[in-house]
Amino acid sequence: MSFKPVSIVVPGLPTEDGNRVPLTRLVPGQGHRGADAFRAMDPFLLMDHFGPMVLPPGTDAGFPPHPHRGFQTLTYLIQGAFRHRDSTGGSGLLQPGGAQLMNAGAGIVHEEMPVPEHLETGGPIEGVQLWINLPKAQKRTAPGYTDLQPEAMPWQTLPGGRMRVLAGTWAGVTGPAVAPARIAYAHLELEAGGRFQHSIPAGWIAAAVPLHGSLRIEGTEVPADSVALLGEGERLALEALTPVSFMLLAGEPLREPIAHYGPFVMNTREEIEQAIEDYQTGRMGHLD
Repeated sequence: MSFKPVSIVVPGLPTEDGNRVPLTRLVPGQGHRGADAFRAMDPFLLMDHFGPMVLPPGTDAGFPPHPHRGFQTLTYLIQGAFRHRDSTGGSGLLQPGGAQLMNAGAGIVHEEMPVPEHLETGGPIEGVQLWINLPKAQKRTAPGYTDLQPEAMPWQTLPGGRMRVLAGTWAGVTGPAVAPARIAYAHLELEAGGRFQHSIPAGWIAAAVPLHGSLRIEGTEVPADSVALLGEGERLALEALTPVSFMLLAGEPLREPIAHYGPFVMNTREEIEQAIEDYQTGRMGHLD
């Protein structure tokens, strides 16, 4: 049995998004630019680690109304709370340990903003948003979203740590998020010296993303807020160099053309131009 080596470690890119929300853009990371950056981890398009930060009282830090088309977003909250609203009439509360799977499909306008309690008192916020590409045949499906409550993906005990599975199957546990793209996605926490191994389907990409602390994978150290993209092999094997909190991703590449502009990811430039026109003319809907 062969173990997957680290192909490359890509540092995240510190930036801000929305209303002054500090984040680290992990995918595409530093040095990745243009359309090729959105192919590097096919079928995953973008991954942001937002926070950790403490919102001051009266803050409006969050993600005001903005559009998406052509992919899914999977937003996972580690601490704090956000309220969601979208142009389909959907609304919900994102809680610690919970997630939200949104299908942008043919187009949606949504917002994620602090809950009223945070507006009054302030409070901590931290989470991860992942963009998952939709296959060409699914890019014009009806938009919508699903709340994934913490009880739907409880912590599972591991030797030297614990794991929460959001999508796909890890260590015999299957997560509740379902995507047309074949993926597996989990949050793990390990004590220093803790180890984890798992097989990866042939032909799938795989990556480990420490949020806090550091890992070692086949002799390569992977620091916090960076992405270790793994190479060929049947199995991943990693060790915690410090107490570590990290995300694991694996997925089957779609290998389809990618055209990208801001919040739209389609297959051709003409489809991007149509998405811009549809948003500007209100055909993606509005938030009241």
